Amino acid sequence: ADGINAEYGGVPARSDISPLNFHKIPDFIGVSVYCFMCQHSLPSFITPMKRQSRATLVLFCALLSSLGIYVVVCYTATFAFGPAQLADVYTLNFEGFSFAPIRYFLELYPVFCLTASYPIIGITLRNNLKTLFYKGEYPWAVDRILFPLLTIIPPTIIGLCTDSVEFLVTYTGAFSGVAIQYIIPACFVLIGRIKVKEVFGREASMVNKNHSIFGSNVWPILLLCWSACCMGFVTYYKISTAINSE
Repeated sequence: ADGINAEYGGVPARSDISPLNFHKIPDFIGVSVYCFMCQHSLPSFITPMKRQSRATLVLFCALLSSLGIYVVVCYTATFAFGPAQLADVYTLNFEGFSFAPIRYFLELYPVFCLTASYPIIGITLRNNLKTLFYKGEYPWAVDRILFPLLTIIPPTIIGLCTDSVEFLVTYTGAFSGVAIQYIIPACFVLIGRIKVKEVFGREASMVNKNHSIFGSNVWPILLLCWSACCMGFVTYYKISTAINSE
């Protein structure tokens, strides 16, 4: 951090770093939910396993490793740059770094990631839209033109309207992220357990050797309550901020 501090004028003053800023909690919730949106990677973790009984341990270690990396990045960023100087995209803080190859690599790293993942995400979204509206065959123009445009146009318009990454991540994490990661899986679990009992009856009470430690219905309900709190925090914060700014 000393080399970075030398580039940017020294270590931030202690008074500039507050232990906790309650006004930023809604943003923190949105960003944290967005960071841990890993449900799309779970099949690649579980499918290759020969012993599914270790799935809980493997996933726990993966999430714990991710948490450790986030903590290290946050602490080093806070003491190297200070909260006031941090850009929305962390790698943009290295714009003035003296060693050009590292500077260009760090600045272009988000571009590389998005360029590599955007086609896959776009194809997945297009296929989901096709399945959502109709499961048969579409005319060529609808299949090859309309659905790709429905996939590309909305994010393009949003990108042209705003460059605030904090704004986008907060809404993406707090609303769509909470719905995808918490609300929908919790509802699937609750409805699925009811359906299993209706179909299999008493046999549904048989213990699965790979069952989760969160097997009680209390956990999905608590997850739904936590989701409501997250969305309520962010909604209240955004509304109050908009009212106070007028």
